[in-house]
Amino acid sequence: MSKSVLILIISVVTLFCGQNTKEPNLIKREDSRTKDSLTTILKNTNKEGELVGFSVAIIDQNNVLYNNGFGFADAKNKVKYQNNTIQNVGSISKTFIGISLLKAQELGKLNLNDPINKYLPFDVTNPNYPNTPITILQLATHSSSIVDYEENYLKGYFLKNEKIEKDEVPFTHFQNPGKKTSMLSFLEDCFSKDGKWYTPESFSKNKPGSTFEYTNFGADLCGLIIAQATGMSFKDFTKKHIFEPLQMNDSAWKLNEVDTDRRSKFYLYKGQKIADYEAVSYPSGSLLTTSENLSKYLAELMKGYDGKGSLLNKSSYKTFFEKRFENNLNKSGRINVGTFVEYNNDFIGSKDLLIGHNGSCIGSLAMMYFNPETKIGKILMINTDIDYNEEVVVPYIKDVWKSIIEFENKIK
Repeated sequence: MSKSVLILIISVVTLFCGQNTKEPNLIKREDSRTKDSLTTILKNTNKEGELVGFSVAIIDQNNVLYNNGFGFADAKNKVKYQNNTIQNVGSISKTFIGISLLKAQELGKLNLNDPINKYLPFDVTNPNYPNTPITILQLATHSSSIVDYEENYLKGYFLKNEKIEKDEVPFTHFQNPGKKTSMLSFLEDCFSKDGKWYTPESFSKNKPGSTFEYTNFGADLCGLIIAQATGMSFKDFTKKHIFEPLQMNDSAWKLNEVDTDRRSKFYLYKGQKIADYEAVSYPSGSLLTTSENLSKYLAELMKGYDGKGSLLNKSSYKTFFEKRFENNLNKSGRINVGTFVEYNNDFIGSKDLLIGHNGSCIGSLAMMYFNPETKIGKILMINTDIDYNEEVVVPYIKDVWKSIIEFENKIK
């Protein structure tokens, strides 16, 4: 996710912030009238189709309270967006890096306090502080002093197919398929002093560990560190230690690893389809999943918060959720961070503290949070870009989230 898109998401969440082939699951304490009311409200909210397609899931630790899809996953062919539609969820992916880091630590493969150069096959050092090592924990808490130099960051995107359909919009900064390289080579080119794209602008003037500065590159370096330390690719490690234990069978990191018939297209606005693309450096924001699968994961995080999770031991989950900064990090509403997990308050109209993450890529947006007091989690996945026509799209996103909050308030 680019810095400009991240800033837009933060501004959205601070301001106020379809039809399913299967009947949505609902907890026993909720009657059908409440469920039907939410479905009607969400349909009416998006009756103009400003959001091409989206899904909403509301859960507690043991039950799905609501899960439904709206609009289209494929507008041209009138394919409905459902609760098993597969979509990119952007920086929600980073929470999977956090869980993976702690699992690797449990397995004795690394330690969060280790310097990153212990594992990387090339040296990464802030040229402004050549004698100060950067640690894994600093990467995982966005305090490493590594920043997203946009010119390099955009080099990591490439078109999936060489042929672009006449109704598709190719972004000018996407690379051609033939220019695809490995994540290791790409990151080395960006951060090694001998790399062809190396620049001091990839580092801030702040000392490592001193300041919060959100970075996708830092997250991707963590994905590479996990691969180097464990001898498994990041995607294989997450499949073994997260997807398979939670039976997230519709989750993957690459377009060709998911069911094409159930994958949503990327959209700019009202059916303007974006050509399929991927990122070479994928851990920071390329997870493809469904609201059903993501509900299983969010339920696990809620259990982990209470010391009852199954993916990590109690101590590791404590580290995962441990707040790292005492003071507000910025004016966005994000008040603290754990290990690639965020604490937010005043999130689109909700005054309650929420734990989780949001994320966007070109043509998609997702939000995943739970309330630590009520133990209720909320997921919103949208296949429409929020940057291209924000003055129109963003109000619809606010209205949808507001309706989710109202539903939650009825079942607290």
